[in-house]
Amino acid sequence: MTQRFAGSDGEASFDPRTPAAVERAASERDRIEEKVAAFGEFRERVADVPADAGGRGSRTARSGRSAGGTLAVGTTASSSADGTATVREAFGETVLAYADADSMQEAMADELSPELTAALSPAAGEFSTGLKRQLVSRADQRRKECRLLADGIEGERERIRAIADEFEGILDRLATADETPLLQLGFEELRARHDRLAAFRETCDRLATERQAAIRETRNDGLIGIREAELIAHLYGEFTDSHPVLADLAELDALLADCQFAVRKHLCARV
Repeated sequence: MTQRFAGSDGEASFDPRTPAAVERAASERDRIEEKVAAFGEFRERVADVPADAGGRGSRTARSGRSAGGTLAVGTTASSSADGTATVREAFGETVLAYADADSMQEAMADELSPELTAALSPAAGEFSTGLKRQLVSRADQRRKECRLLADGIEGERERIRAIADEFEGILDRLATADETPLLQLGFEELRARHDRLAAFRETCDRLATERQAAIRETRNDGLIGIREAELIAHLYGEFTDSHPVLADLAELDALLADCQFAVRKHLCARV
């Protein structure tokens, strides 16, 4: 929400981006946590799919018929297709909704791997024990990666929520002070207001330094499977400013500097 204050050349305004960044981080954290659960369900459904008993080298397993030409007991000609189809169906009903892709095949390649996607195609052959094991392992890995991403986003949300609270405190005090026009203040009151504005600017400098340090620390230390640049781009890629909090701090500092200048003009007029 845009807030307006008395500046050196009339009215100055400030429309913070940080509250929207907090909301974005919270909603994306929730989405990724749902994705963690989706991979968990996908893993369970894959684990329940029976693997083909034979290997790729077994003609009987591939054909589903015994050497004498009769249908082998306990097998069907479509068992392999049924297994891979069941896995594809499970993916479509669990993970697909959280994938950033235009098609089912692209989503599977992104979320699982191109190799596993090819192995699950209708023409790929049997649903082997090895393939099943790889799928379960990959689902576990993706759950871990998504869990780490959700934790990283929550850490980001907590950091910028704290900064948003600082913003709110500064803006509330500015709004309260702005209720009394500068013309109605005496010299000492003007000087006190100038000092308070200076203190607010020091807070902005501190927050900007802490923010930059947090960004560097995330990038240098990192989370397994997550790069800081990807996390920032993931959250704020659609924002006008890719670093909305730093942009707010710079804009607020400029506003405070303008307010200070207005106070100094009145101080000079009283000397």
